[in-house]
Amino acid sequence: MDSSLIYQQAQDRLVALAAGLDEASLATVVPACPAWDVRQTYAHMAGLCVEVVQGLVTPPASDEVTARQVADRADKRIDELTAEWVEAAPALLELMRTRTRLRYSLPALDTWHHENDIRGALGMGPQTEGADQLADFVLGGLTRVWSTDRPSVHVKATDTGQEWRLGEGDAEKGADLTLSASAFELARAITGRRSLAQIRALDWSGDPAGVAHLLPTLPAPEKDLAV
Repeated sequence: MDSSLIYQQAQDRLVALAAGLDEASLATVVPACPAWDVRQTYAHMAGLCVEVVQGLVTPPASDEVTARQVADRADKRIDELTAEWVEAAPALLELMRTRTRLRYSLPALDTWHHENDIRGALGMGPQTEGADQLADFVLGGLTRVWSTDRPSVHVKATDTGQEWRLGEGDAEKGADLTLSASAFELARAITGRRSLAQIRALDWSGDPAGVAHLLPTLPAPEKDLAV
């Protein structure tokens, strides 16, 4: 995954979006991050960028850390938040290009998903650029840790042709289950942006009841998300 490019493009879009948001939009609760409104979600992204660069945080950040990042910026205007974020970003991008540990790709996932979280909160459509890379990053990780005592799942991205196999399955019969969805839906579902009801409602062959709760790498929301 080209983490630095995904991060930079998502940041550019988010900074441009922020410039046109009024106070009502900034105060809109983000359903994917129900403790935050839109402005607070920007505060988190700025804070994470700054603190990773300063060496205060190594991704992933805990809930306590992200809550503090938001609280520390409670009095900042949106233009101050985006200015802080833009100023710190080049150093973070350099870290993402030069550090080999996968954890340094996580800010790209965080920002890409928060972009769509914000768009969903504001009633906007999804931003799907980079979804193929995001889906491959998280599903590739799942393939390495999928326990042999779980049903096997053959995952297919309907729009990109990508495929992943979670578990070995039967050599003659194939995987126990097949899951088909767009790369965007897969990326969102596997990263805690789809409820378990939404995951079960995707295009499955077989009954997903035994594995649906095992797919999200972050806690699934209780309520359905539109984007």
